[in-house]
Amino acid sequence: MYDGEVIHSARDEFGPVEIVDESTSRTMHFGSRARQTTMLLRDPVELALVYTRCMLSGLLFTSPPRSVLMLGLGGGALARFCRQHWPQCRIAAVEKRALVVELAREYFALPSDDRFAVEVAAAEEFLDGEDRGEYDWILVDIHDRDGMAPALGQPGFFARCRARLSGQGVLAANLWTGDREPLLKGIDRSLHQTFGDAVLHLPVARKRNTVALGFNFARPALEVRLARRKAMELEKRYGVEFSQFLWDLMRSNPGLVH
Repeated sequence: MYDGEVIHSARDEFGPVEIVDESTSRTMHFGSRARQTTMLLRDPVELALVYTRCMLSGLLFTSPPRSVLMLGLGGGALARFCRQHWPQCRIAAVEKRALVVELAREYFALPSDDRFAVEVAAAEEFLDGEDRGEYDWILVDIHDRDGMAPALGQPGFFARCRARLSGQGVLAANLWTGDREPLLKGIDRSLHQTFGDAVLHLPVARKRNTVALGFNFARPALEVRLARRKAMELEKRYGVEFSQFLWDLMRSNPGLVH
């Protein structure tokens, strides 16, 4: 079923979780071939999956975050990246499966320090809690073995996210069509109801994913020359293909550049 050796298999009330070692990487699966996370064995911090790198595209429009809320943890790829590059950043991760958190710690070098907190809870329950503070970034990556979790289609989900964003905050949501096209359309409608026209879509190269960006400020408008310069600077700093992201964003979002 998988392209490597299953080194650990476990199950909780939500289903199976398998850890698979391939020749150069380690992956997490929820009982299907879909990769919930991939970690390169030679460099655990490098983001192996394209969509995780797309989740960083908010850097084209804002400064590095001082605080990040991650809804959905998986193996913690984005947590490792954020902790490595922004050591002073406050990170909160929310994951509803205690088993996933346990395996991320054991097999995926999940960070462990006083600026990284993990809470075992459903994303919608966390958002409804009091005194959660606000965040510069909210990264939404909530999936099960069949695709996007139904929570993303709940009325008011993104409005509750926006209420947790700082004044210059950015939300990035990994949207995977799978076989849930009606859910995807409803999610897109909800994003626009919440953020108005301050929504951008970044298609993930050669995948069925799209990363949606919602801005807690006016819709960005880029000057091409300056935007390309910034993309190249980010590319050099982080080793991520920001120039390609910029091109794909300009192509997919009319009126982004002036």
